[in-house]
Formats: sequence, structure tokens, C-alpha cells
Amino acid sequence: MAAMTPPASADELDQAIGLVRDAARLAADAFHASTREVHHKPDGSVATPTDLAVEDHLREHLRRHHPHDGVTGEERPPHTGTSGRRWIIDPISGTHDFLHRVPLYSVDLALEDAHGPAIAVTALPASDLVTAAGRGLGAWLLTGDQRLPASPAAVSTRTDLAGAVVCVHGLAAWPTTLITALHRQCRPRDGVHSVQRLLTGRADAILATGLAYEDLACLPLLVDQAGGRVTDTTGRPVLSGDGTVLVTNGHLHDQFLALIGDNR
Repeated sequence: MAAMTPPASADELDQAIGLVRDAARLAADAFHASTREVHHKPDGSVATPTDLAVEDHLREHLRRHHPHDGVTGEERPPHTGTSGRRWIIDPISGTHDFLHRVPLYSVDLALEDAHGPAIAVTALPASDLVTAAGRGLGAWLLTGDQRLPASPAAVSTRTDLAGAVVCVHGLAAWPTTLITALHRQCRPRDGVHSVQRLLTGRADAILATGLAYEDLACLPLLVDQAGGRVTDTTGRPVLSGDGTVLVTNGHLHDQFLALIGDNR
């Protein structure tokens, strides 16, 4: 009999929630600042002093409390570590929104170990909402300073593609035939807070593309622990896929894969 995958540490999940909340407060304070400095990175993306400050805050905590773990972030060189575990930081997911004072950005932290994704925490500073998951522990929605256990996250139970709510990111990136098919069969919506909408059953699917590893690191565990499924749009594991993302409530996943495959 194959060994069961061990659950994540509930204490570490609780600590990660507190850490991300602290980092989200730093981001929220900077969001209302009167000036915005911008650094253009070699890959064409941008970063702000807040990206650096938030990542440094998270890294310092991890250095002190988990010195043997690896750390990868968007703004600083990676730390390899010796424990076989790795934390992934996206200090400001949605930097362009942050720069233009659109309150749709998040602070994301994930932990991977020898068994795969172990912990995922994402905070929406403007909404004071944290979404968190631990392997084998479930997925949760927390507001304010709420502690675990909180409101459990759960995907919808829809099984019929007709009328399904699908949040589409980057309309221009998708074939016209696919967008037309989605409009004919589903109810396409914008991508605002799409993950939170899916994890509360208010959306049935998400379609996105052009995302980096740090953008995706929290997604598989959050979705899995809430009862959903996530792959790239060819059906491969999203963290090793082609940069496209299909998230569903699980029941509709194969139907969406077929729809996408027929309209590439």
C-alpha cells in the first residue's frame, strides 16, 4: 500500500496567515502614499519599493524562523536552503493595479515540500480578506484578524457547462473562436477577484494566461482543498504547464478542456 501524503502543519499554516497579514498591512499603507516610484526590470515588468519592502519583510521572517528552507521571490535572488522545503513569495501580485491605485492586488505566500504544495496564503489588503489552505487541512476564508478555523472555502456544484460563470483574464490573448464559444455556452465575466469568487461558489471556472510561477504557486492547493481542479489549458499540471490556467469546480473541468481544445 502506498504511503499517505502527510498533512501540512496547522501551526505553520496559522503562522503563515499572520505573516502574510503583516505584509498586507505594509502594502496597504504604501498603497495610499502620494507618490509612486517605479523600477523597470530587464524582462519588461515593473516593481515598486513596496514590492521590495514586502518581500524583504517576508524573507526576514522566514530567515529567522525557517533558516534551512529555500526561498524564491519575484524581486530578490533565490535562497536555495538545505531542508528540501521552499517558500515562494509574490510580494505584490498585480503591481500595475497597485501603481494605478486599483485595489485589486494581493500578497501571496506558498510553501512546497517533498510532497508538493503544502501551504498557500493570499491576502487582499483592500478587502481585508485572507484565503488560506494547508494540505489535508482544508481551505479557508478569513476576514479581519479572524483565526482558524474560519469559513470553509468550497467550489460550486454545477455540472452543466451551459450557463456556467467563467472569469476570463486577458480577453485579447484568446482566440476569437474561443471567446465566441464561451459567450454562446457560458456566462463570461471579468477576472476581478476571480479566485475568491470561485472558492466561494460565485464562479464556476477561471481562464487565464501569461502568469509566472510566483503568480501560480498558491493556486493548486487553494483550489484542491476547496474541492476544485486546476491545470493548464491542455490538461497538464499548472505549475509545469505552458503558462495558461484553467481552474474549475472540478465537475466542469473536462468539459472546459474540450471546449478550449475545439477552439484553439
